[in-house]
Parts: sequence; structure tokens; C-alpha cells
Amino acid sequence: MSFLDTLIKKSKQAIGYVVVLGVFNSLLNGGLLMFINSTIAGKPFPVFPEHNWAVFIAIVVTSLICSRYFQAYMIRLTNNILFDFELTILSKLRHAAYEDFEALGNEKVYTAINDTKILAHAPEVFMNAFNAFVVILCCFGYLFWIAPLGAAFVLLVMAALLVFYIVRNRSIEADLNRQRDLQNVYYKHLEDLLHGFKELKMSIVRNLSIFDNFLIKNREAGRNISIGTSVKYMDNELIGSYSWYIVMGITMFVLPVMFHLDIAKTAAFLITILYLIGPIAILLTLVPTYTAVKISVQRLNVFDSMLDALDSHTATTVDLADEPFDNIRFEGVSYRYDKGKEQGFHLEPFNLAIQRGEIVFVTGGNGSGKSTFGYLLSGLYRPYSGKIYLNDHEINDENYVNYSDSMSAVFTTNYLFNDNYDGFELTAANEQLSEYIELMDMGKILKFDGEQKTLGKKYSKGQQKRLALIYALLENKEVIILDEWAAEQDPRFRRYFYQQILPLLKEKGKTIIAITHDDDYYDCATRIIKFNYGKIVSDSPVYAGKVVEN
Repeated sequence: MSFLDTLIKKSKQAIGYVVVLGVFNSLLNGGLLMFINSTIAGKPFPVFPEHNWAVFIAIVVTSLICSRYFQAYMIRLTNNILFDFELTILSKLRHAAYEDFEALGNEKVYTAINDTKILAHAPEVFMNAFNAFVVILCCFGYLFWIAPLGAAFVLLVMAALLVFYIVRNRSIEADLNRQRDLQNVYYKHLEDLLHGFKELKMSIVRNLSIFDNFLIKNREAGRNISIGTSVKYMDNELIGSYSWYIVMGITMFVLPVMFHLDIAKTAAFLITILYLIGPIAILLTLVPTYTAVKISVQRLNVFDSMLDALDSHTATTVDLADEPFDNIRFEGVSYRYDKGKEQGFHLEPFNLAIQRGEIVFVTGGNGSGKSTFGYLLSGLYRPYSGKIYLNDHEINDENYVNYSDSMSAVFTTNYLFNDNYDGFELTAANEQLSEYIELMDMGKILKFDGEQKTLGKKYSKGQQKRLALIYALLENKEVIILDEWAAEQDPRFRRYFYQQILPLLKEKGKTIIAITHDDDYYDCATRIIKFNYGKIVSDSPVYAGKVVEN
């Protein structure tokens, strides 16, 4: 279902109710106009003529109550729609496969979230436009009742001005589309600036280039479009404002001559036209909002289609973690980054089994395929071909989420969350946590934040990796994947990790798969698997601290 369909569905229940309320309020405004004109003409209002002051107060108070209730209802409706749209996007996103999420890009998500905020105002735009239209209808009905030919002439002039306004607005819509495209590109460059800051500081050329050739050019183009669009909007508003002087001039000088209007009817026309300024101004000011909503709908429908096209996986009722870990098997598993294409890196088909209690080191040069293997092992990547088994259970689309959930991982670019989403007891009273903190030699570094229930994240890269491993151990899963975990550790702690921590984890029944370059510590493994150019070139056991080459 598209976002527009969803919007209509969510608004449908409210539309009928609000339309009735809007029509009633508009009729009250029309009655107020007739009351004013009758009073100026010296005629009593036809309803309760002997109590005109009471009728006037009743109309104003009733109109105020209806307007207040209507606007409060629209505020609730708008915020509920915004709430639902944002959660719809985030829900689809969190179920997406990791490799699809990588291809999607963060900037499209940020833009879509911004679009939902614009789209949420669509019901309010429609309702305000509808109410303004009803008031305009009532006013012109009144003018046609007074002088049909004069009203028709005024309507023709105003319709011509409105068409001129709408035609000019089409070029603005194209500008807004270009501005949105520039915004997407800007988010990419901004992400490069923020996440690649240290790399930028290491190169004068790179630092100048991203600012001068990308950020400045993008913002200059965005600024120029924004100025051009704003000027066009300003011109439209000026045309709209000064058009009223044309209409009033025609009413004062042309209509009395052409249609023989007397002073009373001319005054009634002028008052009604002045009264029309409000609702017509509402319609005109809603044109930019309508344009923004229209573009947001188009963009969100495209984004929604992209999300729907992603592989989506949710947890099943079968919990693979309930069964004690025994082994993981790969049978004919391969992977391609460009699916179905020969070019690009790919992992050749391989067979492999990892048994309970093993400490497996996965080695190889850069680009050899060991990190890709880690993503396949963790379930973040799906094989291009072949099958994976956990404890003889075939892993498929229905249980992939459960498969990933059966193990813990600390990746090279590991991310520490700002909040305690796992619900760990991160207090000094947690004996297991205290044990792991001591194991990682973090007792004098970590600070308990009782208010936020976190351990913070402002640590060195190596300390962040230690904290990430503490969190992984708190998950208490039997399989742990470590991707270049020791790379940022100092020599002393690196030796301590391989010679003390890994054997201790093995004693606790953990199965460790560590992607590493540390060949000085190969004797600490029970098995060494080596990748080269996308192939497993060796799979060697380690006996008595020595690697037995196959």
C-alpha cells in the first residue's frame, strides 16, 4: 500500500466528521457576512430581528467554538499520522537484510523521515482548503443573489488570476524536486565529513576538496534554487495581494456602470470581496504546502517501494538458541557482491564445519574474503549459493534472524549504542558484569551511570572494543565472532587477550571464531583457516601450540 493510500485510509474516518464540522462553521461565517451587510444597509437580520445583538454574539461564539474544536482535532490527526508514518518506515527498515540496508544509504532514510513530517500535514491542508472553498461558495452565492451579472464578472476576473497563479507554481514544483535531490547528495557529503573526519585531517588536498568541490558547490546550488523559489513565491504573493486592488477597482468603477449597481449593492460587493480575502489567501498560501506534500508523496512512494523490495526477515517461533550449540556447517556456500555478474569480488564455493569449543582463527590478506566470510557466518550476508546448517537445522529465510540471534559478534567497525537496548543490569551489584570488567582490565576506566543505565562510550578505540566484548559476554551466547578485535589493543593486552582470555572463554564453553592478522599468536588457536583471493587455501589444526599444515 502506497503512502498516499495509507494517508487516505487513516484520514477517511475523520474526513466525514470534519467536513460536516467545516461546512457548519463556514455557513456560520456566511451568516456573519450577511448580518454585517444587512446592518450596514440598515435592514434587520431576518432571524430574530428584534434581538440582532444576541444573534451576532451567538454566531461569533458558535463559530469560535467550532473553529477551536476543528483545529484541535486536526492537530491530533496530524500528529497521529506522523507517528504512524515514522514507525512504518522504521519497522520496515529494522527488518531489512543487512546487505540491502548497506545499499540503501542513510541519507535516503533521513530524507524520508523529513518527508513524513511534510506529508502528515496533508489532511490539514485538505480540510483548510475545503473550509475556505465552502466560505468562498457562500460568498459568491450571496453575490449572485444580489447581482448575478456582476458576480459572474468578478468570478471570471478572479478565476483568470488564479489560473495565472497556478501556472507560475508549476516551475516552483520542478525547483523543489531539484532541491530535494541536492539535499540527498548533501547528506552523503555530510556523512563523509562527520564519519571520515580523522581521514580528512590527514590530507590537506582531501580536506579542501570535500569542502570546496563538494560541500560548497552543493550548498551554492541549493542556495540559488532556494532563492529562486522564494522569489517566485514572493512574486506570486505580491500578484495575489495586488490582484485584490484590481478586483476592488473593478467593483467600485466598472460594475456600477456596466450593471447599474446602486450604492448599497456596490457596498455589499466590496464588503463581501474584502471578506473573501481571508479564505482565498488561505487557498493561495496552501499552494506551496500542497506542492511540498505532492513531492513528499512521490518521494515516499518511491522510498516505500524500495523498502518493500528489500529482503525482510523477522524472528520465528523456532528459537535456535534454545538448543545447545554443537556445530555450524557450510555446504557449497558462495557469495557475490554483484549478484549474477562475473566482475567484482566473490567468495568461491566452500565446505566448512565449525565444532563446539573450537577457537578458530580466520586469516588472510586484505581483500582475501575473510571479512565476507565473517558476515556470512554471522548471518548478515545471505549466500549466493549453497546452504548453512546450525546443529543440522538448515538456515533459510524463515529462521535467518534466529540464526544471527544465536551468536554474538564484535565487528571491526563496531558501534556502541547510546542506550542500554539489551536491558543489561549495568550496575556495580551485577557480579557477572564486575567479573567481565575485571577480566578486560577496565575497572579503573569504566564509570557506572546509574541515571542513564549505561557505561558510556567516550573511550579509546581499544577500550571501546573491550567494552563491546563485555556486552557480548553478557549476552551469554555460545558462539562469539571477533573481527580484528585485538588490532587496536596495546601489545601487553593483546598478549593477555590471546593467552589468557581466549582459553578462559573456551573453558566456559564458548566457541570463538576470530578474524585476525596476529600470526604471532596462532598457537593460541585450535584451528587456522586461511583465505586468499576469495578461496579457502588451507584449513589447519593446531596441536601442542603448532600449526599442522594440510
